[in-house]
Amino acid sequence: MKKKITPRTIFITACICLLVFSLLQIGLQAKDYLLGDSSNQKIEQLSGISPSAAAGLPSGTKPDPLLEDALSCFADCDFDALTKANDEIIAWIVIPGTNISYPVCQHADNQYYLEHTSNKEASRIGAIFADYRVDAPFEEFNTILYGHRLLNQTMFSALKTYQSKENWEKNPYIYICTPETVSVYEIYSAFRGDPDGISYDVGIHSEKKKQAFIDYSLSCAEYDTGIIPTTKDSFLTLSTCTGSGHTQRMIIHSVLCASAPNPSSEAQ
Repeated sequence: MKKKITPRTIFITACICLLVFSLLQIGLQAKDYLLGDSSNQKIEQLSGISPSAAAGLPSGTKPDPLLEDALSCFADCDFDALTKANDEIIAWIVIPGTNISYPVCQHADNQYYLEHTSNKEASRIGAIFADYRVDAPFEEFNTILYGHRLLNQTMFSALKTYQSKENWEKNPYIYICTPETVSVYEIYSAFRGDPDGISYDVGIHSEKKKQAFIDYSLSCAEYDTGIIPTTKDSFLTLSTCTGSGHTQRMIIHSVLCASAPNPSSEAQ
């Protein structure tokens, strides 16, 4: 005699299937995180940048002179090794006082490095990457870098801490190293904003549009940093998700405040 399938049986079976599916997804995510972390460690070893050097100055300490710490941080950065591993690595970013220390890649679109590491290994951990629309990253008016906000607090997850003015006061600088230059940017605006807003404009040339960009970034800021950029400045914008869907992004605007030739390029 066949057993009657009751609503309770169907419900329990559905719950079991949902549990198995959820555990499978968690397992796949954990595997992605492990593979991504391993990939990042390999790249960091190739770069020559030690974890201690990447940490920069102690939290709350202002570089004096401004470039000294950045140059020290990247003193052993080996771009030849990095570009051999991936010829789309264009720079290295460090935000002192956070765990952000990663290569910066650039592909022909803004999708590839959402799903691949800086070693070009498939992984949802992704990589830090420059907007493909920027022809000359770190040389144009506005360069945009993207990165995931991950549950293990890696990649661009630390950007969320800049919703606090206290954290900005302790860690206001961003270091960028390219094969040619070492640069320091100072954060002047942080906010949760529109993914289609002016923050994501590139190829800005007119004075009117440059001023509109500055005015917008200042008006959206969650707190006043006292820094007012001009249209003659160069900007670096960092973007990550907020963890609350696709309607907003965590956006960090910074302005170039110091730059020097990369000593390793001069030595070649």
